[in-house]
Amino acid sequence: MSVDTNVSGKNLAPYRTLRHERFRILVAPQLVGMAEAMRIVASGRLSKKLKVEFSPVGGADECCR
Repeated sequence: MSVDTNVSGKNLAPYRTLRHERFRILVAPQLVGMAEAMRIVASGRLSKKLKVEFSPVGGADECCR
């Protein structure tokens, strides 16, 4: 996972945009087809922490081959 807070002037067209309360989350096109479901949880008051739970397409057996 990569975090980039400076996106001004960058081409964001290939990314899928998700919203989570005050955050905008960009998902790379390579990851869109790999996930059956993703859950994003934000916690913390002063410094935000993001946790991503990822369910691969086809279940756990498919992701490890």
